[in-house]
Amino acid sequence: MLKAVRIILALLSFAAVCLLFVDVNGYAAAHWGWMAKIQLIPALLALNLGVVAVLALCTLLFGRVYCSIVCPLGVYQDFINSLRGRIGKKKKRKNRFRFKPENTKLRYGFFSVFVVLLVLGLLGVVANSFAGMLDPYSSFGRIMGQLIVPGARAGIGTVAQNVAADGYFFLDSVPLPSPLSFAVMAVAVVSLLVVTVMAWRGGRDYCNTVCPVGSVLGFISRYALLRINIDTDKCNGCGKCGRNCKASCIDTKNHEIDLSRCVVCMDCIGNCSQSAISFSRVKKVPSRYENAPDKGRRLFLAASAFVAGSAAMKAADKTTDGGLEPLQKKHSHSGILRAVPAGSASLEHLSSVCTACQLCVSACPNGVLKPTAGFDGFMQPHMVFTQGYCRPDCTVCSDVCPAGAIKPISVEEKAVTKIGTAHVDASICISASQGVDCGSCSRHCPAGAITMVGLPDGNLRPVVDEGACIGCGSCEYHCPVGNVVGLGSKTAAIYVEGIEQHRKIVH
Repeated sequence: MLKAVRIILALLSFAAVCLLFVDVNGYAAAHWGWMAKIQLIPALLALNLGVVAVLALCTLLFGRVYCSIVCPLGVYQDFINSLRGRIGKKKKRKNRFRFKPENTKLRYGFFSVFVVLLVLGLLGVVANSFAGMLDPYSSFGRIMGQLIVPGARAGIGTVAQNVAADGYFFLDSVPLPSPLSFAVMAVAVVSLLVVTVMAWRGGRDYCNTVCPVGSVLGFISRYALLRINIDTDKCNGCGKCGRNCKASCIDTKNHEIDLSRCVVCMDCIGNCSQSAISFSRVKKVPSRYENAPDKGRRLFLAASAFVAGSAAMKAADKTTDGGLEPLQKKHSHSGILRAVPAGSASLEHLSSVCTACQLCVSACPNGVLKPTAGFDGFMQPHMVFTQGYCRPDCTVCSDVCPAGAIKPISVEEKAVTKIGTAHVDASICISASQGVDCGSCSRHCPAGAITMVGLPDGNLRPVVDEGACIGCGSCEYHCPVGNVVGLGSKTAAIYVEGIEQHRKIVH
């Protein structure tokens, strides 16, 4: 019964997190967006101390149930392990585990690397996305965002286009497929392969060697009130529990369990034909793994203290007004400061907190957010206005961010928050240089910050009021230059450059 309950809760949790990434109309984010915010590392970075305290308390009471139920990457590993148990020769897929002592060098080595990267990120030395490479939730998010969501969105969009005319629930709300980044996709593919291979070969080896969350919760779970216990009076020494323990933490010879690695999957209870294993408070035989000196304890405490101290208008269907020439893919301007969403406050804050889980990228209704490919801010979101613009009435990214990198912001606040400034390249502007009656940027500016001003030669040139421009990117998105082949440029004639520190527009 306990195993069945655990599996049901794990499947519900896994489905909920997956739907957050594939969400096409905001329903999932509105009803269970909190599922992303109860992931340990994002909650820690967002200083959601209540969530961190609840997770720690649950671990003290029940052991590492977080790893078996809440963590999507942990549930995925259980799926792979279950699949492995059903494929191949029976001798190889059954009884394929054995007890292994804790690999402290690997476990605390990876944990040390994670802490160093996390602290350096919080101090603004590097982007915290590098620490996010080891965070299980962020790794799962990249796998979903780069490998699953684009195909799912494309499929949903195809269905939406063929539903009845009155099906506006779909037609009006399917976001564009998230922009892909080959660098981030490579990281996602490598992460998927590593996790899958380790789960296929060693069950929960990834959780107990690589994963920093597993190391943190493993330390706490040593003192869990309820734990897996072996009744030596009933045990007949068959060793079946140990040979089927995916965490390799059951020492059948000494009838002991390494609680720091046990993920409370309850498999051993179902595998025991003698009913000698229970999940209870009673423990008849003291475990040497509970009382033995922990070689990584001092490292864990020091690292935890270090971290705690450091942590103190809808998109248009076309990009031209008249279909002058065949369209091409518009390129972004290079060598400019990238723009980041309102709510992130500054480029420095986003860089120091974001773990690059890709949830905001997947959730962006207009496909404006894209992972950064360069070393500076690698995999973290930035705004690309060639495929869409940031609607002043949209706060989706700030609503879903679990780590506090993009803090919640109201529509009213966002409408007066300056995240960048538009600049005009008059040399390629078809109005200023060719005398074409365009003015697309001026007509589509929601802030009314662009005015068409007459030049001595009679042409009209767009002029940006930098004090009124909020940097939404509508002008760059709607500029026909860059999209129209015959205009001779692959970039827009007006583009948005981000600013280091966001500020309020004062009218």
